[in-house]
Amino acid sequence: MKDYRLYFFPISWIFFIIIAFYLFILNWIISFIFLGILLINIKVTIKTYLHYLWWQYETWIDTTVVNIQKVKVPTTLEGKYLNGVVIRSKDSNPNEKHIGILFHHGFTGMKERNYVWSIPLAMNGFTVLAIDARGHGESIDKEFKKIDILGILSDVKNEIDYLEKLEDVDPNRLIMMGHSMGCIATLTSGYQDKRLKKIVGISGFYDILESFKKHHRILYRLIKKIGPKKLGMPIEEWNKLVSSRYYFEKGHPISDKERVYLVHSKQDGLVAFEDSAKIKEVLNLPDENVLFLEKPKRKYLMSAHRLIGQSTIVSNFLVKIAKSIE
Repeated sequence: MKDYRLYFFPISWIFFIIIAFYLFILNWIISFIFLGILLINIKVTIKTYLHYLWWQYETWIDTTVVNIQKVKVPTTLEGKYLNGVVIRSKDSNPNEKHIGILFHHGFTGMKERNYVWSIPLAMNGFTVLAIDARGHGESIDKEFKKIDILGILSDVKNEIDYLEKLEDVDPNRLIMMGHSMGCIATLTSGYQDKRLKKIVGISGFYDILESFKKHHRILYRLIKKIGPKKLGMPIEEWNKLVSSRYYFEKGHPISDKERVYLVHSKQDGLVAFEDSAKIKEVLNLPDENVLFLEKPKRKYLMSAHRLIGQSTIVSNFLVKIAKSIE
């Protein structure tokens, strides 16, 4: 009689090896499936978060409700132009003279970023000139640099000249509005220009270097270290040319109470709310000249600075300002 126990061990080993092999393959397949699901989830999470931080909400805005004309505005550099648009209401009468508004975007931004405000202004009958500053949006050129803030400020006069000469714009009723870096341009070069009857600074600085020193220590040290080389001048000298406090000290023939307006979120984590509060104090602006918002919260990096979710409130404030000179 055969002893089948002699065959049991080799057969069982072969059986377990086969089972182990298929389990290994199955485990491998399942692992890849779960790895794929994990990677997709990570991608969606990161994309959603970054999408919120740098929300391209301007791509969601229906621009067919207004007429948008592409234009080129000369800079202070000979033969170089800024790309921009003139936005008008669909029923705007070209034979009538309208209030002209120059709208400036922020650093690393573009004219479309402000469509949430510039389009409602146009729909209320104002003619809006929105430009891409040097090195931004459609104004990227080998001779333009994003960090050339002084060059960007020097172009403001040319932009006002262009706005003033538009056939449907009343040269005696001009306004400038700007967000962040655009606010710097508004409260410096714009503040100096006597043709502007109203100026509106949105999320802007009072003293840039002082603000960085107090709220962004690492960035402050970096600017102090590499700033002079990149800017070609001592950082303190540059700061006096781009910070609004030094322009306010020079004064202006038109009363600030009738001319300067501010918008800022108290939760702004990039440009401290203290800056606008200081501007209000220094210029002795009445409460009706400012719109200081409690939201959005500082939970997301740029939401408060860009006033995400507050477009209706801000637009209503800007329209009210523009109508006050009609």
